[in-house]
Amino acid sequence: MPGRPGRRRNVLMATYDSLASHYDVVTGDPAAEAGFIHGLIEHRHGQAATLLDVACGTGGITALLADAYQVSGLDLSPGMLAAAREKLPAGTPLYLADMTGFRLGASFDAVVCAYQGVNHLLSLSAWKRFFRCAHDHLNPGGVLVFDIATVGYLARMASVPRIVEQFADNYLQMRVRTADGAVFRWQIEVFELQPDRRYRLLSQTVEMRSFPVEAIRQALRPEFTGIRAIDPDGHPADHDNQERIWFVCSRSG
Repeated sequence: MPGRPGRRRNVLMATYDSLASHYDVVTGDPAAEAGFIHGLIEHRHGQAATLLDVACGTGGITALLADAYQVSGLDLSPGMLAAAREKLPAGTPLYLADMTGFRLGASFDAVVCAYQGVNHLLSLSAWKRFFRCAHDHLNPGGVLVFDIATVGYLARMASVPRIVEQFADNYLQMRVRTADGAVFRWQIEVFELQPDRRYRLLSQTVEMRSFPVEAIRQALRPEFTGIRAIDPDGHPADHDNQERIWFVCSRSG
C-alpha cells in the first residue's frame, strides 16, 4: 500500500482512517525499514538523539526508532495517529499537520519520511516546501532521510492490470492508472471479512507522482548538502528505472 497523501487531498486522506487497522498488515514488517533508516542516520550523524517521523502513519517505523532516538511523529490522518499512539512511549509528541507546511516550534537531529510519503505530493514545488520544512526543523548538522518510488516504477505499476493479495481472511486489491504519465491514481480496496462471513468493502484512492533523480537533487541543493541517492541495498542509485531510491542529506548552513 502506498503512503499517505499530501495537503491538496484532505478529503482522500480522511478516508484513510477506515484503513488504519489494516495498514500494518498490508505494508509488512517495518523492522527492515527502521534498521535501514537507523543505519543511514548513524553513518551520517552518529550523535543524533532526536527524530521527527513525517507521514508516520500508524507509527510502525517510529516505534522501532524509539529504541535509539527521542521520537516525534507527524501525519495528516487522525486515525493513523491514533494507531501510532498505541505503539509509542507515553508522552511521545504526535502532530496532526501537513507535511508541506508544518511549524512545530521544535527542532530535531533527524527528519525521516518513509513508505514513499513524498510521492503523494503532486508538484515539485510541493516537494520543495517539504524540504524547506525539514530544513527549518533540523538542528545544525541534522540529517534528512526519505525514500521515493521512481518514475519508472510507477509506470510499470500502471501497466499491471491489478494486484490481489490475501492477508488473514481479508483481501487487498490495487489498481494503478494514469491519464498523463505523470500523476498515477492508486485505487485501493480492502475486502474485510465480517462475523456473518460477508465482506465489507473499504476503498481509498490516492495519487502519486515522482520526478527524475537529478531533478530531486536540484530541489534539495538550496537546503541540503552531501546529497546521496542509494538503493535498498545501500548501493549508489541514479537510474529512474530502479524501483525505489533512498535519499540522505545534511542540513546546509
